[in-house]
Amino acid sequence: MLFAAMEASVNRIRALLFVLLAATLSSCSSNSDNPLTPPPPDDGAPSLMVTIIGAPRVKVLFKGNLIEPGNQAEVTGAFSVAITDSVGRRAFLGDVRLQGVPMHEEFDGLGQPSRYTLDVSELPGVGIGDTLRFDVLGGGGLTPPFSYRILPSYVILPPDSTVIHQSQDLVLPWTGAIERVLVTVTDITTKRLTFNYQVENYTGGSKFTIPARDFAGLYVGPLFVGTNVRDSEDILSDGQALQSFELITHQDRTWILKP
Repeated sequence: MLFAAMEASVNRIRALLFVLLAATLSSCSSNSDNPLTPPPPDDGAPSLMVTIIGAPRVKVLFKGNLIEPGNQAEVTGAFSVAITDSVGRRAFLGDVRLQGVPMHEEFDGLGQPSRYTLDVSELPGVGIGDTLRFDVLGGGGLTPPFSYRILPSYVILPPDSTVIHQSQDLVLPWTGAIERVLVTVTDITTKRLTFNYQVENYTGGSKFTIPARDFAGLYVGPLFVGTNVRDSEDILSDGQALQSFELITHQDRTWILKP
């Protein structure tokens, strides 16, 4: 009994020391985040890029490219969709829309169906983080109607002219289940920082940090920032029809670096 009491006392002391150590570490961080960095999203499993509504009986390859140029300019880019029937032939369906806008049919050199396309300029008001709605309203004899709800991933960036400090880390959150994140930061002397993250992100990762020591090596003044995010998913629908998605999101910013 004496040994059990001594062991319990030791365990309580260890637990107390652990709590005190954790509190000390949390209050003694050597670097604080740059104050204008947006807060990261809540921790937890990231949102998947695509939700399928209905049961497509055709194979679909959906590709998109979104570009946010900074300076509050409108988002640019383009989308393409290729549809294949059960024997592998390219096909057009009766009524295919993106954000409610009919997509354009394109043909190959033999006059056969090739793909649907739509420029982002035909979708006024679309923002970099907006949910995209792809709808097949008329499938003819190939498939019943179906829809996708697509959520593009992107890096949450401070706006143009944000002041970044050499003495502070910068935390950049992202959204979604990103596959690749590429970030470049260039000063006015063309000295560059490049960060390339390859992630199979289904576990809740949602941010990365640029350490203050990296900013310390750059020249004070304008910083030219670019991000490139790739997100892709392959989904089997109805047990056989493969739905493939690939979205690339590019963003540009100009920040100000100060000591």
